[in-house]
Amino acid sequence: MYNKIKRREHVDKGQILGVHLILITALLLRLLNLDKPEGLWNDEYVSWFVASKPFFDGFWSEVLKQCHMPLYYLYLKPFTSCPDVILRLLSVIPGILAIPVMFHCGKFFSDKCAKISALITATLPFLIYYSQEVRFYSLLFFFTTLSLYYLLKIINKNKGYLGFAISCLLILFTHILGGIYVFAVSCYLICQKKQFIKWALAVTILFLIGSIPIFKYVATMINHSQWWGNFSYTNILFLFSDFFSPILTNKINAYPTFFYRKDLIFNFFLLIPTILAGIALFIGAKKEKFLFLISTFVILFMSILATNNIIVFITKYAIEILPVFILLISIGFSKNKTMQVLCTIFILLNVFTIFTPFYPTKEPRIEGHKIVGDVLSQKNPDKVLYTYYDENRFLKYLPQKIESKHISKINRFEYLENSGRILDFVEKGETVSVVFLESVSFIPPNLLEESSQRNLPEMFITFSKIKHNLITKLEKDYTDFEIEQKGSWLIITAKKFK
Repeated sequence: MYNKIKRREHVDKGQILGVHLILITALLLRLLNLDKPEGLWNDEYVSWFVASKPFFDGFWSEVLKQCHMPLYYLYLKPFTSCPDVILRLLSVIPGILAIPVMFHCGKFFSDKCAKISALITATLPFLIYYSQEVRFYSLLFFFTTLSLYYLLKIINKNKGYLGFAISCLLILFTHILGGIYVFAVSCYLICQKKQFIKWALAVTILFLIGSIPIFKYVATMINHSQWWGNFSYTNILFLFSDFFSPILTNKINAYPTFFYRKDLIFNFFLLIPTILAGIALFIGAKKEKFLFLISTFVILFMSILATNNIIVFITKYAIEILPVFILLISIGFSKNKTMQVLCTIFILLNVFTIFTPFYPTKEPRIEGHKIVGDVLSQKNPDKVLYTYYDENRFLKYLPQKIESKHISKINRFEYLENSGRILDFVEKGETVSVVFLESVSFIPPNLLEESSQRNLPEMFITFSKIKHNLITKLEKDYTDFEIEQKGSWLIITAKKFK
């Protein structure tokens, strides 16, 4: 009896040491390339801008303009005066905290499953990438690991109802699409535990009471803000390759074909880890069919929304189901020694790409707003004209405010036909910098009419026309041209001579 107790203590100490090593590895991977020289890109800047507004003077009105829920902005709010790297660390923290939770999720099945769950959560490039984003996805992943843990605790021990209810509320107040996941797991739990009905009703009532003032507005905002992509079968394929390979493709929109590059090494890292995860997922799904059905339901529901142009099917929007997938593939990889060897290969392939140029956290943030701030600080123009974004999007990176105007999504049609007249605010002898976002104004003049016929999004066509009209005006009335093209930005600085 003594020997059994001693052996168990040794195993427990070994598990604790193993988890600590995994946590250290996870932290190092998330700290590597954490500071982005290009600064915050559009979505991140929105997070910072909303959170930086005074609580009773603009904060809630800005929240209502967004298509996501307010909890992350509240989480970020106390730190908005901090440097970008601190803002990114706020996403590293929940990314690390999720690892021991996934370890305990795996413990419901086996010690091997627990270790594999923790190791996969620590090393997945998808999770590492979003642990460096100033967005809510890492926090949301942590909340969903908690909901999964309490779900398993209820099923196995009939305990954890309150923890499950709280974690579901946290999900609902972080992500508007979290309601799909919460609905799916709640239905599953109702089927497994009849007495859960009272808890499901309590969660629903609390959510409805708290979200009535903003839910309708947020729901309509989604439809108006997701304009740039179409749904196809590749969205589903890229969901799995984004989750389980080091190649993140569908961060904004999916390519129409899965093998969109002819680079053999690139496609190797895109395909092989995804296949290995798929094999393990198949084995895990056979054992835990209902958990797999939860994920399937979320994917199908998102597909229906995307097909009807209500949302764009982006992998990160489905991050709520990733803990379930990780658990299922961990069950599959822990089945026997052969699967454990495949698991080792799977993890090594994902980690090894840290030495390649296409590792996700090495990718430059080509739409980083600091690029514009640095150029404008260097050029020091008298006036600035911003296109697509307004001046608020760059104030964080400017030493002082410069008099400016903008042609944005809101007032774009006002300047579509005669864009050049907005430059009338520039006086003779003054210099002006005109800022273009190339990723929304990339269509050449000779292809604009053809683009209309090909049903490209109106926003691309409109801002391409505005760009060409403004360049024509600059060529007519300005001199001393200086052109800077960095990342997705084209910045033309010129002096008005007439």
